[in-house]
Amino acid sequence: PVGKVWIDYLYPMDFEEFLIAINQEQLNNIIKECYQNMTPMLETIHQKAIRLYNEYLCIGGMPSNILEYIKNENNISKYEDDLSNIIITSYLADMAKYTENTEAVKNNKIYNSIPEQLGKENKKFKYSIIEKSARSREYQTSLEWLIASNMILKCTSVKTPQSPLKAYTDNPFKVYLSDIGILRVLSKITTNEILLNKNMLYKGVLAENYVAEILNNKYRELYYWQLESLYEVDFLINIDGDIIPVEVKASDNITSKSLNYYMQRYKPKYAIRISTKNFGFANNIKSIPLYAAHLI
Repeated sequence: PVGKVWIDYLYPMDFEEFLIAINQEQLNNIIKECYQNMTPMLETIHQKAIRLYNEYLCIGGMPSNILEYIKNENNISKYEDDLSNIIITSYLADMAKYTENTEAVKNNKIYNSIPEQLGKENKKFKYSIIEKSARSREYQTSLEWLIASNMILKCTSVKTPQSPLKAYTDNPFKVYLSDIGILRVLSKITTNEILLNKNMLYKGVLAENYVAEILNNKYRELYYWQLESLYEVDFLINIDGDIIPVEVKASDNITSKSLNYYMQRYKPKYAIRISTKNFGFANNIKSIPLYAAHLI
């Protein structure tokens, strides 16, 4: 009955919940304290948190995967992708169960195209990546089904960064997967590539998807800003009526002409840059390590 039922949503475990699960609550508390005070963390602890973040990228937030990691004494070298592959297979099977055969095939094609969609320099969703002759009218229903099921996350382009963001959306959009570990496996990236930084170009995609998950869990809507093909800011969030730009970097290389241009043009209260750099606040930009993104 309307008004008598409380609806809540269950998401993959975020990095904070991962730390709690592996008995790293002390580290979790230190991260919170440094975030609240915007003070740098001790370098040895910072590096430990970055290492665990990289391991989380490999595992993702599915409880069964994290439990498997714990059973192997938190040894990432013993971690296998079997459970993630089973989850992906189950997802695809569910598509066939709850939709007509033709729609299930389209759902499958869209889902499997996500790694390639995100791998493009311009991450704007393109139907032609699903298959060359694909048109939006053919795949619109399947795309909406995947979004409604929370299997994929839609991030909509915004023309004018003002509140409410929903009132200023544009046509282009990006899509992310709902779990970072599933994206890694679907993309056929090995854990060693992540841990040894062998694939930094696509690791940027994983970092962006990781942040998209976190923001979606908090806001249930994702937005980004783009000016033609010249400038793009990864995410926009509304904090107490202020539109805050969020830039994501997978390393400590924080050069960003897009964020600089955005700040000069729109003069936000401040900006957020998420990267492997330590906590800090300079030039009106909050530097937040990737392992602390859940605290935003």
